[in-house]
Amino acid sequence: MIIPLTIESSTSEQLNDFFDSDLTFTQTSLNKNKNLIEESEGIFKRLEDNTIVIEISTPFRENYFIDKNKIEIHDLDFDQVRIIRREDIKENIFLGYLVDGFDDSYISSELNDYEFKLKINEQNIDLKFINKNHLQVKFKDNMDINNLINFYK
Repeated sequence: MIIPLTIESSTSEQLNDFFDSDLTFTQTSLNKNKNLIEESEGIFKRLEDNTIVIEISTPFRENYFIDKNKIEIHDLDFDQVRIIRREDIKENIFLGYLVDGFDDSYISSELNDYEFKLKINEQNIDLKFINKNHLQVKFKDNMDINNLINFYK
């Protein structure tokens, strides 16, 4: 039996509260064109200054530091650092939600108390709370790759 997470909070409040926690995640990406499945695992943290830190542990060791202006990528295996300006990756809508926060105005439909869709421009993101400690996110990225991310508290 699935129980609604909260009775009084909006969908965006539920999501923002969830992503204010330290989380672990697994991401599975399916590239149909190359018939390739890739998996990665890591940790998601939000710092007090709202910077997001993502530590990828497999298959490659990378750290991402994300703020309102840039993404700083540290490749720990090759000891390299790369910086990407946020304005250069506008099409990554899920990343935008994580940094800027979720907003109910972009929720295109709520299927029930724990499953809903976000839509901006023509990109859809499906979100489903499996339980209060597990959120599943599905989307197709700008490279036409299907992504499934499971976040866990």
